[in-house]
Amino acid sequence: MDKYRVPNRMNLLRAREYGLENSFVHIEQTRRIADFTLCKYRSLTPFHHSSICTMCLEQSECRYLLSGDASGHICCHDMFPSSLVATHPVIFRIDRNSNRDHHTHKVCSLIWYPNDNGLFITLGLDKKLKIWDTNRVKMADEYEFGNFAYSAHMAQTSNTSLVAVAHENGDLRLIDIRTGSNSHIIHSHNGKGICLVKWFNNNPNLLASGGADGRVLFTDIRSSRTYYMILDPDNVSTDNPQVKPRTTTASTSSVAHTRGIKSLEFLPDNSHLLTLGADSHMYLWNVNSGQRLLVNYGRMPTDNVRIKTLACTQMKHDRTKSLVYVPCGKSICAYDILSGERLTTLSGHLVSVSTCIYNRLSIELYSCSDDILVWAAIKKQQENYELSIKTQERRPETTRSLAQILNRDQWSDDDDEV
Repeated sequence: MDKYRVPNRMNLLRAREYGLENSFVHIEQTRRIADFTLCKYRSLTPFHHSSICTMCLEQSECRYLLSGDASGHICCHDMFPSSLVATHPVIFRIDRNSNRDHHTHKVCSLIWYPNDNGLFITLGLDKKLKIWDTNRVKMADEYEFGNFAYSAHMAQTSNTSLVAVAHENGDLRLIDIRTGSNSHIIHSHNGKGICLVKWFNNNPNLLASGGADGRVLFTDIRSSRTYYMILDPDNVSTDNPQVKPRTTTASTSSVAHTRGIKSLEFLPDNSHLLTLGADSHMYLWNVNSGQRLLVNYGRMPTDNVRIKTLACTQMKHDRTKSLVYVPCGKSICAYDILSGERLTTLSGHLVSVSTCIYNRLSIELYSCSDDILVWAAIKKQQENYELSIKTQERRPETTRSLAQILNRDQWSDDDDEV
């Protein structure tokens, strides 16, 4: 935790005077991401009446937050401004009362179209993938499947139109929303099904998929092979010459986790992948070599949440300062990614947390369970605000008591007798 502490402020100001103002911004960002606390005086206008399953923040403005619940309802909140005291309004809603095209079952995935918040995609357990026009809040297109699909993802690169959908029968289906084609199917996993699918951050042709059997596969959609790499936990990256790593494609039965995959998150550096399994373990992998880095995060609490979304962040000026916020039951645990050290635990939810989202512009964290909470580095500001409220509450009482003293009755018993 020491490396996240702020150095002498006078040195930072002196560096800014010499034209190194970026260092001030970077160090301040580093301090804030490791010092999150619950925003007590910020709330979202209530909408959901059942548990919230997933959320998605658009990346063009980092302002509009989509959320979907177990009843199939969807809403969008405006998270601007990020002030100390605020109530974020609902921009639009999709439910049985407002839109006849709403999902009839649980919402599994929400996807904003990259670089443009005029379109978003939803996937539900009603076996339907829907494409929505944000401005009109109307469905533009719909795809219906014969099997349940638990996860969908779209590459976050420009000029992309492919959506990858993970099905329970082990198939990956690629949908081109530009042409309407959904005939490309990759039979990569076995009949136990696929839990998660994620595109690589820097390559719209590569994707990672996690199965219910614990396998994690890397697939190149340009190749005829079902996958080109399978992650093996025994293939470790170490400086010890006595440890010989395995080849990454030798065994097709290798499993990254002994139970199903709950989370796949690529780090912002595009070189590492975090996997979280139902076996209560989280592993860090080198994407290029497929080797597992020897980082011990300890055991993660297990719960009934099928898919968990982790919030990863890295400082551009120093890649060694990397954090991940992991839903752990009713709490959120912050880990140093490269060392495995648990830095802090955020508590505030009453039921299990399913999703954490990091806002890179306002440097905030959003988490959801039965409600949505906001976390930011505003502990000192909240203490000052609470102190000012208490001072204002005491001031009228003091004024009234002083007025009573000055205007008190000056009569005496002797005057009454006369």
